[in-house]
Amino acid sequence: MNKILTLITSIFFMSVVMLSCQTSTKERTSTNYPNGGSELAWLMRDVTDQMEAQRKAIIEGDSLQKFPLDVAHILTAIPTEEGKTSSPQYKTLADNFLKHVNQSKDIQLDGQVEFYNGTVSLCVNCHETQCPGPNVRIKKLYITE
Repeated sequence: MNKILTLITSIFFMSVVMLSCQTSTKERTSTNYPNGGSELAWLMRDVTDQMEAQRKAIIEGDSLQKFPLDVAHILTAIPTEEGKTSSPQYKTLADNFLKHVNQSKDIQLDGQVEFYNGTVSLCVNCHETQCPGPNVRIKKLYITE
């Protein structure tokens, strides 16, 4: 009886270990986006949230630098449609965006609105050619003085 219990326990333990070692391809979901999305789609959603935080900070007279954009993997994130990010046009637009965003640490308070609106414009320009659907939401990010 003791050997059977030990055998069952061992099999159970090994099964748990084997299942936990398998790689998972869980798709990220939320109540706002119940269909999930690609890595690039989630990056864009996160950037929109970060831009909204920057917008609020600027309007309140604070620094946008408190909410740096996390976009480093914009060129490597997996898109919804295969090959979408491999076009020369996308790569050029993404490179320009990365260069612009990397300049944010040098922006003074009095130049934040212009810089921020320039960031929004880069988003709009890219989305006009690559994925126009989100432009309605993106354009709402502009700060009008």
